[in-house]
Amino acid sequence: MDRRNFICLSAAGLALPLPLPLPLPLHGARREPVVRARAKGYGIAWTSIPVRTSLARQRTPSKRPLVGAEEFIELCHSHGAGIVQMGYEQLGATDQDYLKTVRRLLEEREMGLELGVSARLLESEESFAPVARVAKELGVRCLRVACLGGRRYETFQEMKSWQEFASHWKRVLRESEPMLRRHRLRVGIENHKDWLADEQVEILKSISSPWLGACVDFGNNLALLEDSLEVVKKLAPYAVTTHLKDMAVRPSEDGFELSEVVLGEGITPLREIVRLLRRVDRELPIVLEMITRDPLRVPYKTDRYWATYPERDQARIARFERGVLSRASSPPLPHISQLTPEKALLVENENLRRCSEYARHILKV
Repeated sequence: MDRRNFICLSAAGLALPLPLPLPLPLHGARREPVVRARAKGYGIAWTSIPVRTSLARQRTPSKRPLVGAEEFIELCHSHGAGIVQMGYEQLGATDQDYLKTVRRLLEEREMGLELGVSARLLESEESFAPVARVAKELGVRCLRVACLGGRRYETFQEMKSWQEFASHWKRVLRESEPMLRRHRLRVGIENHKDWLADEQVEILKSISSPWLGACVDFGNNLALLEDSLEVVKKLAPYAVTTHLKDMAVRPSEDGFELSEVVLGEGITPLREIVRLLRRVDRELPIVLEMITRDPLRVPYKTDRYWATYPERDQARIARFERGVLSRASSPPLPHISQLTPEKALLVENENLRRCSEYARHILKV
């Protein structure tokens, strides 16, 4: 067990886990925020609370959102964030009165909102119209999407299926541009362990629209054996929003393990990446995605991993092993699956706290 998890778990005997949903006064009731000084360019993504969401799933009737919009806004506010990147499904209700309540809370907290939506909603005007209406009611100008829900090397077992996927989304994204322009909504496509950086740049360059850009994730393309800084350099001109994270790697028999870690404890050149992105756009949101979970397996030494490429890319492997795996973590990467849900929640809460402090005070976002 590493020092971080030891400290977090030692605290479990001294403090009770936060009840879910958060015990925060809503619907007009007020309280002083935990953090008084906010960073308007710093945000937190709803994907940073998987443990909280899992616990809420166990305790919340299925007809209600797992962690509601108001609870998540207050959570982000308590960590000093000025931006909330929230899943569309977290809204629960989309009637006008409820949306006015959510917008009022955002305005009272002086916070901006981005919505994470399913890319499939871009496939037609009919499916996108409800999103556009909600975005307008909430004052949202930016959406985050991911074309692939899983990971390229796990989802596709043959080149043909990957090519069909790629062809479909290139067409959908191209055809969605007039719709996004009409609604004046910018979409950031995340590099979600699907597109290589050059593949994503090719798509965005071919469409060449200010309404279609990138949600630049700092760490995902490590799973595709691409260096984080090089990926960001390529995607930065198209950046609409971001996923700030730090990553650690550890070699395994068939490849390596990959894990999000507290900012400043991994191998990601965070300061250089933030400076690079902010040189391109001074107002670009820097949105934390700290996923507290077990490490991911990246089996790049297997034939299955290379099924969607013409051949095993030995040059890419050599660059990755030399530039990334050579800086691998010695101690085991953090695991939470063996913890009780309550102890896992303590770890997640502490990860969010420490990451927010690092982002605001060290990275100064």
